[in-house]
Amino acid sequence: MNIMKNNEEGSLKYYRCNICNLTHEVFIKKSIIEGQSKYPFPYVFLHDSMVNGDIQELLTILYIDSNGKVRGSEIQKLGDNNLFSKEQVINIVKPLVEEIERLQEDHSKLTKEIDKLKLKS
Repeated sequence: MNIMKNNEEGSLKYYRCNICNLTHEVFIKKSIIEGQSKYPFPYVFLHDSMVNGDIQELLTILYIDSNGKVRGSEIQKLGDNNLFSKEQVINIVKPLVEEIERLQEDHSKLTKEIDKLKLKS
């Protein structure tokens, strides 16, 4: 489910988790949506789920497009020992590393453009 309420500061999304079957409110700042160099971008959050009286941690990655709409999602159940498995770490870190690499490329390009503008003036 992808319902959203927008304002000048950002978008409030209502996301239904297929594991816990609850709808969660997720507020994403407008600056985060507009500040991306590639879409859809990953937005990560944690939430709890009660299963047979046991609390379970769930990690959710929402993929947000340039209009602020959720275009996909991934959900990982976290282990009982509060440690991440290798697969969970890869699933968490991979989109973040990709975003860092894109930001580094953007930074490098912008630095070069600034240097060019300084030479012209």
